[in-house]
Parts: sequence; structure tokens; C-alpha cells
Amino acid sequence: MAQHWRFRPHDTERIIALSQGASITPLLAQLLLNRGVDGPAQAKEFLEGRLNHLHDPEGLPGVAEAADQIVAAVRDHKKIVIYGDYDVDGVCGTSLLWACLRLAGAKDVEYYIPHRVDEGYGVNAEAIRKLAVERQAALIVTVDCGISAVPEARLARDLGITLIVTDHHTIGPELPDADVLVHPRLPGSSYPFLDLCGCGVAFKLAWQICKTFGDGKKASPHLREFLVNAVALVALATVADVMPLSGENRVLVRSGLKRIVDQPSMGMRALMEVSGCLGKRELTTGMVGFSLAPRINAAGRLECAVKAVEMLTTDDEAVAREHAQFLDRCNAERQQVELLMVREAHQMIEDQGGLGDRGAIVLAKAGWHAGVIGIVASRLVDAYHRPTIVVSLGEEVGQGSARSVPGFHLYNALEACSEGLLAFGGHAAAAGLKLPSSLFSDFAARFDRHCRTALTTEMKHKELVIDAEVRLGELSMQVVQEIALLEPHGVGNPRPLLVASGVRMVGEPRAVGERKNHLQLRVEQGGATHQAIAWNMAERGKKLVQGTICDLAFQPSINEWNGRRSVQLEVKDFQIREVDSHAPPA
Repeated sequence: MAQHWRFRPHDTERIIALSQGASITPLLAQLLLNRGVDGPAQAKEFLEGRLNHLHDPEGLPGVAEAADQIVAAVRDHKKIVIYGDYDVDGVCGTSLLWACLRLAGAKDVEYYIPHRVDEGYGVNAEAIRKLAVERQAALIVTVDCGISAVPEARLARDLGITLIVTDHHTIGPELPDADVLVHPRLPGSSYPFLDLCGCGVAFKLAWQICKTFGDGKKASPHLREFLVNAVALVALATVADVMPLSGENRVLVRSGLKRIVDQPSMGMRALMEVSGCLGKRELTTGMVGFSLAPRINAAGRLECAVKAVEMLTTDDEAVAREHAQFLDRCNAERQQVELLMVREAHQMIEDQGGLGDRGAIVLAKAGWHAGVIGIVASRLVDAYHRPTIVVSLGEEVGQGSARSVPGFHLYNALEACSEGLLAFGGHAAAAGLKLPSSLFSDFAARFDRHCRTALTTEMKHKELVIDAEVRLGELSMQVVQEIALLEPHGVGNPRPLLVASGVRMVGEPRAVGERKNHLQLRVEQGGATHQAIAWNMAERGKKLVQGTICDLAFQPSINEWNGRRSVQLEVKDFQIREVDSHAPPA
């Protein structure tokens, strides 16, 4: 699918003012302005990203009351159960809160992660009954779920269980009647940062708990050390849950990734070992998203996420390695299941006439693994750039997972098409739902009609947002290292995307990689020459013969090979101008 290039505004006066005020290059100043950073003080805070820039947890709605009740339960030796979601966010938040309470002196604290296929997402009534009767729970704290658990909260109250809900998902029309709700977006909230993930909310609660066990203002030294180490789990969860990497999230991820490399826990070390990340000088959000997080998610998708919690909380090296290897096997199995399902989905779309004028892609099949449908939906969004819902059909009930395109609010769309749905929840970019299998066709048609109306022309086309146009001669090692100060990158803080116009191919591009699917290039402009790599562009890049003149959209990076470091351009797109048949050979 062709990509439209959109250049961000270039305000020379503001760029010069920020460049001079913050003592940075004009290019870095423009990149910061593009990310909403305006002013020398704000630029300094953004580039430093220190933990002391985090907001005090007391401002988070419900957190002080929740901490008081949890601390009282610990001191009264009451049974506490942490009820977490089965994805990376829920697993990390559950691990964090459990470890916090154990370190603070809780003698009777357990965790519960529902089985994805058998129980589904969120708090379920059967689990509440089981925790009340079999485990004799006096207090249940949810992590990354519960804000839509209206009947389940009533059940907990009827059973005499204290229920504290901590969540970050979209709030529905009715709030659960829990004893305490902890959520950054509760009505009347004045908390200054609204985009914490579920583990981030759990971290804030743990911070408040540690303060409460201390002098009420600061945690004791050993609990403070725990909190500093715990940002590793928050970083992993924030990246995996695709939360905006701005504000507090950027600080948490920046500090957390460094903590994972410098002082990994036993379980994190084992996870990095099986993921091929151990020994890296630095950990990037890409490594988290494509290597670490999928292995934790795989346990929840195919087996049971309890294994992942056990890995992240153990102090036993042998246990950590055993569980990490188990997660690695689950991930390999998940990849095979995913590959088959994606192929089947593409064939279904082709059999239905292709993309055509669809407003959305809504597919269902009996036998599709309910734990993998979310990944399949993401793959289809990448391929077709339409809101996508993939449903695993059971005999009576279908379980679906949905993913969106930039700018299209998925939860709101599901709400508009919710007639007949048994349940749904999520946020703008991702959601889940359940519906009677017999109503799938009606729902699919209704959702497609809604998307045809609601999607704008811009939403239907892939767009490359260009930060700035540069000359290749500007991209020295020092400049690219300065650009790297903007890391970590993700939603809300994307990797800088630059364009160089009228560059010439030097020599013939070369297909590289095990499957020869990548393209290695050498490009020249005004006497400056750089190496470039175009990932997965070998087929399309056949047009780039020696002497080709084109405009190149790329992300600058530092390539390290055999002890040597050099500037490399990672090509994202190109637009051919002409082929210079008189170009000299390389």
C-alpha cells in the first residue's frame, strides 16, 4: 500500500529560539518541537528523564484510600489476593504488587491470573467465588482489569470480600461498586498524566503503600530500593501495552530499560537469555516489543500466565530458567499458530474480493485460537490499514480481538455497534469483545457500515510523518548521537523520520539477510556518502539500480560491526525521481 508523506511544520523562529536557549542543534530543537516540547526548561527535563520528575502517587484518584486499606489488611494478617490480567501489563503489575507486599511484611498474599481461553478477559464471577470459598480471600486487588466488572463487584460485596479495583482501561457508562477504585481517568480526576498502563497504576499504588509503611511521606530505604528496581517491570509493561511514551511513561521506560540491563532480577535475566538480549549494551523498546514481551504474552495466549508471574518473582535461578525456557517454547508454538491463522485470514479476504471499499475487516472462524486472534488482527491492520476484528467462534459464543488504525477510536466504534454484544472493553487502539456466534454476520456488517461512515480519507491511507528534511552531510556521528537522546521511542515519541532529497544510488543495491529480503544500499548527496539498509524491501527495491535519483525517507542510527561504529540510514520509503544512466560506476 502506497504511503503518503506528510511533513511537520517548520517554524524557523521557534527552532532558533529553542536551539539557542537549550544549547542544542537546530535539528534536535525541531525534533523536540515536533514532540510538543517547547522551551529550554521543558527540553532539559525531557532529555534528562529523571525519576524525580514523576508525580507523587497521592494525586492518583483512590490510591491513598487503597493503600490505607491494604496496609491495614497486612497488619491484621488478612488474606490478600492480587487478581491480574493475563497479558504482559497484568503479569508485570501483579508481580510488582505481590513483591511489594511480601517485602513490606505481608504473610498471606497470593495472586490469581485467569486462564485466557477458559475464563476470558477481566474479573469473572466464578473466580470471585473460588477466591472467597477455596482461598478464603478477605481482600482482592485487581491489576489491569475490573473497571467494567459491575456485577462481579456486587458479588464480591455480597460475599463479604473487600474489592479494590486498579485499572487504566476505558471507563464505561457504569462504574463498579467496589470498595475503592484506582484509575487515572475517574470522574473529577486532576491527575496530571492520564496514560499510565495497568502496571503503571499498580506501581503508583505500591509507591503509596511503601510511603504508608514509612513515615507517610517517604518509603524506608529497602522499600525505596524496591521501587527503583520495580520501574523495570513498568517499562516492560508500558512498551508491551503500546502506551504513549510521553510524560511519566517516558521517564518510567527510560529508567526501567536501563535498570533491566544494569540490575536485572533473576527472572528478567533468564527471560533476556532465552530472548537473545542478555549482554546487550542497551535495551531498546524494539527489543522489548519483539523479543521480551511476546514470550510473556505467549504464556497467557497458549497456556497460563501464572508461569510468567512465577518467573518474574522467583529468587531461584533454576526456577527462573525453567520458566523462561517454558515461555520460549510457548512463543515458538504461538508463532506457528499465528502464521497459519494469518494465512487463512488473507485467503478469506481474497475470497471475499479483497480490500475493495471495506470500512473494516471483520473475520471469524471456528477453531481459531482465542489467544492469538489479537496478534492476527494486528498483522491484518499492518497489511490492509483498516480497523480489524478477528473472532474465534465457539458453538455458542465468539471471542473477538480488535485493533485500530491511527486516529480511529476503537472503543467508541464498538460502543456504537454494541447491540447484541455480550461484553466489550478496551481503549482507542485495541479492544476485546464477546458475542453470540449466531449474531456474528449481523455484527460484522454493522461494524463495517459504521467504519465506512466514521473513517476519514486520511485514516484510510498509511501516512509517513516526516520530522525534517536534511542534507546527508549534516548527519555526523555527533548529530546522530544527539538525536539518540530522544530515546526511548514509541507511540507519542516516535523515532525521528527524516528525508534527504535527490540522493543518488552509488553502486548496485545488494539483497542481504537469511532470506535475502533486506536491501543494503550506498547513497550520495553533495559529496556526502552513507550506508543504508532497507528492511524487507528487497523486492520493491529492485527499482533502485545504480545511478537512481530518489528522495529517501529514513531513520538515522549508529551501526556497530566488528568494533566499528558508523552512521547508518534505515530506509522507510523512497520516491524515485529519475535514473541517471550516465552515473559513474562505484
